[in-house]
Amino acid sequence: MKKLALGMMLLVAGGLAWRALRSDAADPKAIFDRFWVDHEPKSADDKFQPFFINSEFPSGRFVVRTWFLGQFEEFHYHVLPKEPGVMDFLFGATHEIQRVRYTVRRCNENGFDYCLDLAGTSRGVKRYYSKKEWGPAHSVDEGLAKLHLP
Repeated sequence: MKKLALGMMLLVAGGLAWRALRSDAADPKAIFDRFWVDHEPKSADDKFQPFFINSEFPSGRFVVRTWFLGQFEEFHYHVLPKEPGVMDFLFGATHEIQRVRYTVRRCNENGFDYCLDLAGTSRGVKRYYSKKEWGPAHSVDEGLAKLHLP
């Protein structure tokens, strides 16, 4: 009976370990200090949307730009400690507060290593992408320097 119980415990532990290793889920903190884009620009005139959240200062930025011209909107964020994957964004220019749900996961889409899905905000796009070599970054400008001019 003890051998059966031990065997079952080892089987369950092995299954859980295998599942954890195979999981596509990434640490929710991976949203911070990483340069995110909706796509890599194909030309200097191609509009793309970078996104960045700073972990040191509670601020982030939605950006719409081409290689040489762009607009941005900054926001202040508040992490909800009892709700992983949820933040409140305060947009200072409009005084709007939006509760944003996010999921960071490993992916292999269009040459990217990470996917970020956002829900609950009227800014930006619903899915952003990043590469391993794009993090950590400390600003959108630092992230842009990692892109190559098409």
